[in-house]
Order: sequence, then C-alpha cells, then structure tokens
Amino acid sequence: MRLFRIFLIVAAGALTAQFRIGLIARADEQPPVTSEDDAACRRQGAPGTPAYVDCRRALVETREQQKAIILEQKRRDFDRILGQGTGGFDESF
Repeated sequence: MRLFRIFLIVAAGALTAQFRIGLIARADEQPPVTSEDDAACRRQGAPGTPAYVDCRRALVETREQQKAIILEQKRRDFDRILGQGTGGFDESF
C-alpha cells in the first residue's frame, strides 16, 4: 500500500511538470511546423498572414483536443481495471 502511495505522488509530480512545460511551450504562441499543416493552410493565405496563422493554430488545437480525449479514455480504462482488481466492492447494494 505504501508503494502505491509513493507511485501516486511521483505520477502527480510528473504530470504537474508536464503541464508546466506545456504552458511554457504555449507561451510563445508559435504552432509547431509540420509539412502537412503547412500545405493545408497555404490555401488560406501566405505564411505569416493572419488567416494562415489562425488555420495553423486551429489545427494544433484540434490535435491537442484529440490527444486529451485519448488520455481521458486511457485514464477511465485504467480506473476500470484497477477497480476490478480490488474485489469485494459492489455498487448494487
């Protein structure tokens, strides 16, 4: 049981560090450059124009939302598996 608590503390610290790094990375407001995003947004305008930047930002935000959905699904699956392993807990009563 003590090992599990230590694991939770370490995991919480790692998640906090990743969150802070993500905030620092987003502070410069420059979306990462990929050739697929560049090709898709060049139809909106030349690089550096407001329409191009908005298109790139929208693509990045969509990708981040998809990652968040997948992480939430993984978390729920983990909780479901962990809950089945405890044995003896029955919500039907």
